[in-house]
Amino acid sequence: MKVVILAGGAGTRLWPLSRARYPKQLQSIFGKETLLQRTYQRIRRVVSEKDILVATGANHAARVRAQLPGLPKHNILVEPVGRDSAGAIGFAAARAQREQPDGILVSVHADAWVGDDKAFASLLRAAQKTLGAFPDHTLLYGITPTYPETGYGYIQLNKKVVQHETHPVYSVKRFIEKPTLARARSLVLDATYLWNPGWFAWRVDALLGLYKKFLPKDYASLMRIAAARPPSLSAVVGKEFPKLTSISIDHGILERTDKRLVIPTDIKWADIGHWRSVAEMSKKDRDGNAVAGESVLLDSSNNFLMSSSGKCIAALGVKNLVMVETDDVILLVDKARAQEVKTVVAELTKRGAKKYL
Repeated sequence: MKVVILAGGAGTRLWPLSRARYPKQLQSIFGKETLLQRTYQRIRRVVSEKDILVATGANHAARVRAQLPGLPKHNILVEPVGRDSAGAIGFAAARAQREQPDGILVSVHADAWVGDDKAFASLLRAAQKTLGAFPDHTLLYGITPTYPETGYGYIQLNKKVVQHETHPVYSVKRFIEKPTLARARSLVLDATYLWNPGWFAWRVDALLGLYKKFLPKDYASLMRIAAARPPSLSAVVGKEFPKLTSISIDHGILERTDKRLVIPTDIKWADIGHWRSVAEMSKKDRDGNAVAGESVLLDSSNNFLMSSSGKCIAALGVKNLVMVETDDVILLVDKARAQEVKTVVAELTKRGAKKYL
């Protein structure tokens, strides 16, 4: 089994800490280790370094190498341009096809928080058994929702297919992408709906067959990448990868195939995609405030306040606020609108303020 960690993207909803050249997955948001390093160590419970791949952009490859010194250098899949998750996962499948064409490929994201590494390892191992019984299927994992999140996708369970020890396996009825708050509230009350954390698994040959069926031009490019060997490999990737469709694996493949299975789990998980999710995973005082740095808080509650420069944070009569201070930027946003921080980044881009990006 091989596992690919998707470590691309700029993480604009975690601006100003996450920047284009130094995105969230390469930063230490919880403790000393970066999100990428935490994900890597979690996967090492199941597979060795040689079976871990990291897909990332050219701008981030050097930092990935520095943060994961035990990872073989050729296991870092450097994308010359961004082509969304279908491009990154296809790249990993092309690489895995050389070594394990009938093996399992699992895809995870670098920027997630997981509360139980042992349970996560058990979920990864379940992929081997499940896809051994259903080799032409796509396997997903679904998280039991704990609140009405509008920023996540949802998976609806269909019928139970099989029971593997502690892991039941169901067929998938449908997907719902980022519902309204009213819809999310109803989904949380329905036990058939799960959050979609973006953890997927396939047999490598079955996955490439899905590219051939649904993204045939991409499949042709991926096969040319799979056939290439050093010293021509970099040139082939540079020529073929930009030809790939810029589309998510969800839209490009998952929503178009009917052979889908899902393993539900109540593992503690959060997509560290915006400041509200960081606040939820952070230690809080008795008033619900999460503070990173020295502080004096009076009559203030349910805030997330972070100073990376060492300044003392003082707050009076403030509620439901996110404040993030870096050397050059101060961000203030209502916690309920944390998903919208990327619009600030878009506005700065429009104004040509590159020094803040």
